[in-house]
Amino acid sequence: AMVHNYQLPLNRFQFIVGGLYSGQAKQLHPFGRFSYNIYKKKYTFSTGISYLSFTKDDFVDVDNNKLLMGVKRIVPSATLTLFDKDATSSKKITMQWKTFLLNEGNLNFKTITTPSDTFDIVSVENQSTIINRLKIEISDERKLFPYSINLTADQGKEFIRTGVTAKYYFNYADGKSGLSARFFAGKFFYLKPSTSNIRYNNDKYLLNLSAPKGYEDYTYSDYFIGRNQYEGWTSQQVMERDGYFKVNTELLGNKIGKTDDWLMAVNLSTDIPTKFNPLSILKIPLKAFADFGTYAEAWGDNAPSGKFVYDAGLQASLFSSVVNIYFPLLYSKVYSNYYKSTITEQRFLKTISLNINLGNIKAKELVNNVSLPF
Repeated sequence: AMVHNYQLPLNRFQFIVGGLYSGQAKQLHPFGRFSYNIYKKKYTFSTGISYLSFTKDDFVDVDNNKLLMGVKRIVPSATLTLFDKDATSSKKITMQWKTFLLNEGNLNFKTITTPSDTFDIVSVENQSTIINRLKIEISDERKLFPYSINLTADQGKEFIRTGVTAKYYFNYADGKSGLSARFFAGKFFYLKPSTSNIRYNNDKYLLNLSAPKGYEDYTYSDYFIGRNQYEGWTSQQVMERDGYFKVNTELLGNKIGKTDDWLMAVNLSTDIPTKFNPLSILKIPLKAFADFGTYAEAWGDNAPSGKFVYDAGLQASLFSSVVNIYFPLLYSKVYSNYYKSTITEQRFLKTISLNINLGNIKAKELVNNVSLPF
């Protein structure tokens, strides 16, 4: 349930306040956002603050008590958008600052020793985290050859995480299909001397060739069906960030492609013509994807993989690419060896990954071109 004033014409002061009820946690989680906006022909400026809360996980102890681990997130922000002088141009420059004020519940295990017995006590301990983000983006959402380039820097207590992401869409002559290209380059900096303990504490912030799962969504900016699930199809959801590979080695202590130094990756995705698409009878677009990448550790002594790694396969896109399902068919030997040693049953099904990108929702296109899987 929610109350809001988002409407046309746009209001200078905008708000949305509501709540979501969790059936599993049996709790009401409030959310809200308040912003003030300035609309001009050459620029817009918005400043606001948002609040979000939900339960990220639960744990049942030996006495059958359920412990709930919650998240509370407050985000003040300011965004300046500059438009091209040419009124017919869709080019724009966006500069944005955000601070993520997080309060996360985590399990705390404590061993109690008495003269007669030793036992464990499990409790939920709340931890506060602050992440500052600066983002600058140049984009043009034109019909032909749209593109975007953004530079993002995240700063935490012990690190600075930087990344450049460039996207370009090459339209084919038929006007209905094309090739999407994405390039990412990132660099990680420690603000304290790097030790094994520091690296462990900052594990979820590190750069990764593989697409991050819920645990690595450290600002809680994406929506996950099973944020902390380790089994079943809900555990196979990933988010678009960093190297955005569709394969992973999450059961390894040192994951392939995860680094606290630097990495680079290229992601390609092309439409498959309808006459070659076996899913066209269901009106489901089919694409072919390929990812290529490298990272700092691959160039060192006793490297865990070759200097360059890759994966490729088929991609089914639903609801105007809001939901993407990836079927990896080819990948580097290091991934092949990993899957053979860790997945003994239903290997193909367990390598499938799922991405839900609500940022791709465009109401008009979704209504006119919705693709249903039935």
